[in-house]
Amino acid sequence: MTTYQIIQRLHDRFGRLASRYPAAVRWLAARLTTDQFSGLPLTVLAGLLLVNVMILSEVAENIVNTEPMVQIDLWFTKTLFQARATNLSTFFYGVTWLGSLPATIGFAVLGSILLLRQHKRRNVFILWALIGGVATFVQVGKRTFVRERPLQVAYYPETGYSFPSGHSATAMILYGLLAYWLIRGQRSVRWKTGTGVTAVSLILMVGFSRIYLGVHFLSDVMGGYLLGVCWLIVGIVLTEWQRSTHPA
Repeated sequence: MTTYQIIQRLHDRFGRLASRYPAAVRWLAARLTTDQFSGLPLTVLAGLLLVNVMILSEVAENIVNTEPMVQIDLWFTKTLFQARATNLSTFFYGVTWLGSLPATIGFAVLGSILLLRQHKRRNVFILWALIGGVATFVQVGKRTFVRERPLQVAYYPETGYSFPSGHSATAMILYGLLAYWLIRGQRSVRWKTGTGVTAVSLILMVGFSRIYLGVHFLSDVMGGYLLGVCWLIVGIVLTEWQRSTHPA
């Protein structure tokens, strides 16, 4: 059978499916179109959200069942503790503040003021809704898994349970969403790249600082990142949805 014959046969089969299930074919075509956000972009984001939820579930299950990830956590924490230096500890103590509640509220308020000056009130609502949502899920996670922190190596006293890392989740949603909005409003590739690199660097440093200072395990930070990415995807969806339904 030639390539042409194979293509022709597939075309015929799709034609029969389209005539037999027209509504389903139209729905599928709408999910794959690139002409509007509710098509392929939304489909890809929904797929990414599902993958993140599955990975987060796997990480949480490994912690509950004390599987090899726990041993990796202990090894990584011990390695960083043994290599801890005073200057780096001071530096990361400052970095970790960027994911704290005062910093989150401060940057969110500053971002809200700038957004309001640009007449983007819906973005302000999205920002605060996502911050509240991720904070709620972090607390639910902590009370569900009741995981103790590695207090024996902590650089400073920290209260509350360990999984997931609230600083990591908050940094992901706050700096990730603000960076996304900045990138969407810029034309220069250099500025877009710089904004993206800066946001990613901040997010990664905040997460690493939690492990380096001994107040979280590696999997706590991973869980926080995954949770933050889930909410970041929701924020992107809400942003693009309101842009498509309420164009400027």
